[in-house]
Amino acid sequence: MYFVKTVVTTILLSSTLTYAYLPIEQQHPLQKPSRNVPNLNGKFLHITDIHIDPYYQDEATIKSGCHFQAKKHHKKKKRKGKLAGYWGSPTKGCDAPPRLAEHAIDWIGERWKEEIDFIVWTGDNARHDLDSKNLPRTKKEILALNQAITYRIQEAFHRKDNTTIPIIPCIGNNDVHPHNRLQVTSMIETYSEMWRDFIPPDQLPVFRQGGYYAIDIAPGLRVLVLNTLYFFNSNDLVNGCQDRDGPEHAHFEWIIDQLAMARRDRARVYITGHVPPTDRTFYPACLDRYIDISLEYQDVITGHFYGHVNRDHFNVLQKNQDRAKDKVDITKTTRDEFSSMLRKQYKRIQRDKSAVVVHVAPPIIPEYNPTFRINEYDTDPTSSNFGTWTKYTQYYIDLNYYNGKKHPELESPQFYEEYATDTEYGMKDLSTESWMDLAQRLTQKGSKKSKKLWKKFVNNLFVQTEH
Repeated sequence: MYFVKTVVTTILLSSTLTYAYLPIEQQHPLQKPSRNVPNLNGKFLHITDIHIDPYYQDEATIKSGCHFQAKKHHKKKKRKGKLAGYWGSPTKGCDAPPRLAEHAIDWIGERWKEEIDFIVWTGDNARHDLDSKNLPRTKKEILALNQAITYRIQEAFHRKDNTTIPIIPCIGNNDVHPHNRLQVTSMIETYSEMWRDFIPPDQLPVFRQGGYYAIDIAPGLRVLVLNTLYFFNSNDLVNGCQDRDGPEHAHFEWIIDQLAMARRDRARVYITGHVPPTDRTFYPACLDRYIDISLEYQDVITGHFYGHVNRDHFNVLQKNQDRAKDKVDITKTTRDEFSSMLRKQYKRIQRDKSAVVVHVAPPIIPEYNPTFRINEYDTDPTSSNFGTWTKYTQYYIDLNYYNGKKHPELESPQFYEEYATDTEYGMKDLSTESWMDLAQRLTQKGSKKSKKLWKKFVNNLFVQTEH
């Protein structure tokens, strides 16, 4: 088995990545996260899909994945928007320049580290394989990029009282090599070392075995971190939940044990992972099992938090729903195709049947505009609603505004509030019933109010980029 004895620490400096080969024990030591949270603020951060690209070049051609400069007609291509922006290239399909990833993490940390209780970080930190011919990804690079982001987040969220906010990471489909394909590998062992300050000691053996774990944020509030690659229909190293011998079965058994324990302890549970459960992402048998378990423990689970899709939306899952007959990658669908798929899904919801609502946060990578989410939850320990999810506020950067400046390098981008669920969608809480109600209000036929609300929803879906 391959074990990494030295970790390639990537330090983000200006617009480049400098690789420093340092043994873990020689790296700058950081305090371990405080496991007990005596005073809860009632807020937590969700960030996802950073996809940092050390080869990103300002004014490189979009066609090259933002990696190589134009050989001719530079001014013409720039005028037509065919060259990469200084801070990133929204809607162009390129990954995040290091300067954007570095700045976003630092900005969020500076603004929010004293006001949030924990961080849900749902994977995909390494770049995509946009140019496998000229710049193929390697296992070494993927681990280096993950180490760089891990270190950056630890530093950015180091508090004044010398503690680090509990950080809850998971493995994304682009955090393994080859991408999407994972069974049980030495990469999980490496991540267990990389994230040893984040994963509770008693959970490290579980993580090393399967890449998943549980963490208590406070008495009565627990997070289950899933390894969704075992259920992902693009991972051909697993059996799609068809037998009892694969890692998928062991993972689901662990989930059931954890939820049963939470029910016994009267704890609320947040479930997090990278690839969201849908009929286009999970193997059918895995999706069925996920829905069954979630419905069985709906009194315990208060939220399902995912990334991967790069679009701001929610899915409503019910038993015996019509399933997609094609295997189209939802991350590759057009705006119209994707919004149409969601609208059809919301229309066919059966209000008299139980449902599982899965929430997909938009990313920091400028697939559209970079964004992050601040969630709010009930912190009254005497209330039966303790731990329940109540509201979130979305923040974003208008990248075209900052890229369009004469000297974009002189002004760092700022995040601004995009919307909040209470004011934008009129939601009094974020219960399953409230999301089903929103789905109905978004799709009422012949209603001008519904049409206006749907327009807002679509603008948020694609993070305020033109469509």
